[in-house]
Amino acid sequence: MKNIVPSKSLEWTNFILGACLACCALFFKDLPAAAWNAVIVGVLVASFSAVALSRYAAWVEWTNLSLGCWAILAPFILKFGSAAAPIWVHVTVGLCVALVAAIQLIASKKNATGSTKS
Repeated sequence: MKNIVPSKSLEWTNFILGACLACCALFFKDLPAAAWNAVIVGVLVASFSAVALSRYAAWVEWTNLSLGCWAILAPFILKFGSAAAPIWVHVTVGLCVALVAAIQLIASKKNATGSTKS
């Protein structure tokens, strides 16, 4: 199986989404849980996307899918769901990251099955 990124543009999208989430922490100064979560999750998403850009592996997408799901649930688990801006940023970015990761996983599976049927 080849280690080719199914879509580099989608991987760059997740990299940018992670960086944006990390930068959004500057706006959550009054909510330390939201700020720390945004920084940690954002940096991890960007880092794993950078890894996938250099050498693709399905585990990277599974990790980003998990991080996206965590970002969606974090406002409710960490109890900052009452603040509108942090909840919308986390849920929106989390949905986008999870969706991109799922698309990449589906595409890599299709590429793997398609390359073995030659």
